[in-house]
Amino acid sequence: MADLEAKLNILRAEIDAVDDALLELIRKRARLASDVGEHKQDRGDAPFYVPSREASIIRRVLARNAEAAASDHQTKIPDEAIHGIYREIIGACLALEHPMTVAYLGPVGTFSHTAATRQFGATPTYLACATLEMVFDEVESGRATYGVVPVENAFEGAVTPTLDLFADMERDIFICAEIQLSIHHHLFTYADSLDDVDLVISHPQPLGQCRNWLAAHLPNAQLMDASSTIRAARMVDEAKESDSGALDWKKCAVIGPYSIVDQSGLPLVQRNVEDFHDNTTRFFVIGQHDSPASGEDKTSLVMSIKDEPGALHKLISSFANRGIGLTRIESRPSKKKLWEYVFFADVQGHRDDTSVAESIAEIQSKPGGFIKVLGSYPVSKPL
Repeated sequence: MADLEAKLNILRAEIDAVDDALLELIRKRARLASDVGEHKQDRGDAPFYVPSREASIIRRVLARNAEAAASDHQTKIPDEAIHGIYREIIGACLALEHPMTVAYLGPVGTFSHTAATRQFGATPTYLACATLEMVFDEVESGRATYGVVPVENAFEGAVTPTLDLFADMERDIFICAEIQLSIHHHLFTYADSLDDVDLVISHPQPLGQCRNWLAAHLPNAQLMDASSTIRAARMVDEAKESDSGALDWKKCAVIGPYSIVDQSGLPLVQRNVEDFHDNTTRFFVIGQHDSPASGEDKTSLVMSIKDEPGALHKLISSFANRGIGLTRIESRPSKKKLWEYVFFADVQGHRDDTSVAESIAEIQSKPGGFIKVLGSYPVSKPL
């Protein structure tokens, strides 16, 4: 037994030595990042946050991790863990270059908040906003350095309020990164059983993403929209505290993220009630610049053309003829003229790529053609 304890102490001492070395290397990295920040400040026009550089770093370390795992299966570290570690290191170093404020659709604990912290880590100042429009306004005014907004769900489609805000052509805001977040919804309630629930409250997106589960398990319950999942939980808690009768808190349920357990007293009674367990929501990081090319990029566009037969084909053909894939396209009312529409599209490639730039120029040259680049940014993978 004494020999075993001695061996354990030796191993623990070696781990402590590795931790000390890791800390010193992180501090060295931070000093280098601070030097980078000073050079950027001297230039004056260089953004401190460069998503393409971050994407290159993470892609490189994930490739190195895969190489190491191929030769040493016993110490394989999941890519998700490596990604999270480097996100925190990069975020902490970035804060030394330049303090950041990140706006998101709040309050704390929403999926937008989770997406923001996954992208930027724990170091920035986070600003919770009551509406998506407020997120855009905070970024446009410069009060927030960046904002995080949901844009689409893999199964429910577009978050139309976000697209409508991008459709405002006068906004000087760009997409500089995307985040793909795996989404799981849970059911919370004070009710003694599901049979007692007659009202389910949540943001419209989770209600839509759990439509089949609700129909099967709570077919008689009414659905109520809230501005966020966390707000829905607080509505029930406030009704319980006041016992005013505005809401019968004993018969209410809330659908939302696991973070509700930290933000509310509501008991979690059913996990993973989403209809599709590979449910993913895509978020945009918005700022006053986009990202340089990373080698694997998308470009988001809003465009329109004279309304006539074949109009949409004229837009799409500009990309198809150059072998550029469209990963998303949808229409929204322009809100400038009755029955006038704009088209949102994501295309493969960076706006500085020759073929993408030529496609954009061709659309601009068409009669009645309009196109605006919302931003180019690195392709992301689900977190």
